[in-house]
Amino acid sequence: MKKPNFQAWLQQKVSDEPEVILAGKLEYLRLYLTDAMREIRNKAGLTQAQLAQKLGVKQAAVSKLESALKEHELESVLHYLHALGADLLVAVKQGEDLYQASDNEGVLLVDVPDVVAQKALAANISVREYVRIAIEKFSSEDDGLRIALVKLLESDDSVAMKVRERLGSRTIQEIAVELEKCLSLVKEEDKIFAVKNVLAANVAVGESNRGTSNEVDEIELLDLAEELLEKLIHVLE
Repeated sequence: MKKPNFQAWLQQKVSDEPEVILAGKLEYLRLYLTDAMREIRNKAGLTQAQLAQKLGVKQAAVSKLESALKEHELESVLHYLHALGADLLVAVKQGEDLYQASDNEGVLLVDVPDVVAQKALAANISVREYVRIAIEKFSSEDDGLRIALVKLLESDDSVAMKVRERLGSRTIQEIAVELEKCLSLVKEEDKIFAVKNVLAANVAVGESNRGTSNEVDEIELLDLAEELLEKLIHVLE
């Protein structure tokens, strides 16, 4: 949904008075909210009169809800959105903290750095669309990495053969998924111990569990973990 540039309008400095600034923010929010409400109603193919009938209210009530010049009760807005199968997503930001209070926990609001907005502007697309494309690209790269890991584990490489022998009860795909998590860790030491945990059939690879096992030769396991990590880093590069 291409929105009017209310943000540019809001940033125009008109006063230093807190009350005036607050009034501007309220008007800005009403403009965005009512614009979105009208758009989803139009997309649903409903007139104000038809939606009013669906809500069990008069058309004037719907018209008031879609007016940026009127105050709106949260309950009425939720009733309006619910009738159109829409969710209200609300977040409060204080410093670097973002708190979400929405009626749909399955949808998350996230704060993105200014550089993302700049890149989206340069690409002439919305920030939301830019992030969606970036996620798809990142996901495809993840798939490529997993395919490369599977190929390595299925190969005749001596390290891969040792891994298969040690983890014979697990599928190649399962091992690849766990090793992929190991590669996402930042510290080299954490990666080594995470790989060791995978080789020890410890599925909690996200944690740097440095405990020993009575059933596994710790030195031999760490040596194999280091050898495997070297192979994995080569695949990653």
